Amino acid sequence: MKILFCDNTIQQFLNFRGHIAQHFHDLGWETGVVVPESTCDDTIMDKVPSYLAVYPVDMDRNSSNPFSDIVYFNALLRIFKKTRPDIVFLYTIKPNIYGSIAAHLLNIKVVAVVAGLGYSFAGNTLKHKLVRLLYKFGVKKADKVIVLNESNNATLLDNGFATRDNLILFNGGEGVDLDEYPLVKDSYDKVRFLMVSRVLYDKGYTEYVDAAKIVRQQYPDIKIELLGPLDEASPMRVPSEIMRRDHDSGFITYLGETDDVTQYVGREGTIVVISSHHEGCNRSLMEACAMGRICIASNIPGCKELVEDGINGYLSKIKDPHDLASCMLKVITDSPEKRRQMASNSHLKAKNIFDIHFVIKKYDEIIDLLINKGTCHKKR
Repeated sequence: MKILFCDNTIQQFLNFRGHIAQHFHDLGWETGVVVPESTCDDTIMDKVPSYLAVYPVDMDRNSSNPFSDIVYFNALLRIFKKTRPDIVFLYTIKPNIYGSIAAHLLNIKVVAVVAGLGYSFAGNTLKHKLVRLLYKFGVKKADKVIVLNESNNATLLDNGFATRDNLILFNGGEGVDLDEYPLVKDSYDKVRFLMVSRVLYDKGYTEYVDAAKIVRQQYPDIKIELLGPLDEASPMRVPSEIMRRDHDSGFITYLGETDDVTQYVGREGTIVVISSHHEGCNRSLMEACAMGRICIASNIPGCKELVEDGINGYLSKIKDPHDLASCMLKVITDSPEKRRQMASNSHLKAKNIFDIHFVIKKYDEIIDLLINKGTCHKKR
């Protein structure tokens, strides 16, 4: 049996879906992933497990050039024909669109994983409308569509992108390995803020910087940090000179990017902040919960499922730096005992909802349903 995945970077696939590929390899499946060639540098490729076949393709994940997309679609079609997978799982918008169509044409079972509706669903320009129309056409070809929050589920359903029969809600997002993100010990006497995110405007960069200015007026020595890569290809990118200006001004401290988030989240007193404008199910918040961290997040779908206001952190109004600053100030003035309880609540939430083993079980159920009508893994 063969399973093929399509994602928009190899690093993202290994980080977010590597456990899924490992699981099916352990079951005896041949596994492979299709990713843009531009993301396959030698450093990253050295981390790819030997059992996982990698198929690099020419794909610009942020381009709206139709000729570029045709090249990507034809590449998927060739790979699907050559490998003849039993089922394909697709992640992010372009794989969702073109992978669904290609697999449908070849009569290959296909599952579109809608990790978030994102930038293309956030506006009403002609470009946004055309992208949504194409997305609808592609996703409707999928045998099953996975969504990560109730809001996205309702949007796809209400707008005819999918039916109740083929929509599947993953309440715990794509899961997190509790062994890789272990519970940390902390005195809860100190506080430092850490935003873990790509440096994008729609990830709430401006709101975070403006909130930092407000907080530092009262607590000038408080550490307010940002960890994550610059994304020069994104239409929502924050120019590097602006980020450097804010860093040099001392409003925030930019830590760059890392392959080991735990070394930063695990530092004493760390509070994880996500001020995003839209999410599917925020991965950084899940990892923070697993490690027993208090979280501050925008009160939006994809975040509010992970953060309960006053229970394991605080929810702030979207695009409101003053309210975000208010949430940050609450944590500072909370007692160590309250912070300790909120941190404990975070870990309990991860243990009960976000454990990767729950997600693996759902993948097994989908495979059984689509491939062998519920008997696939029973036979094994």
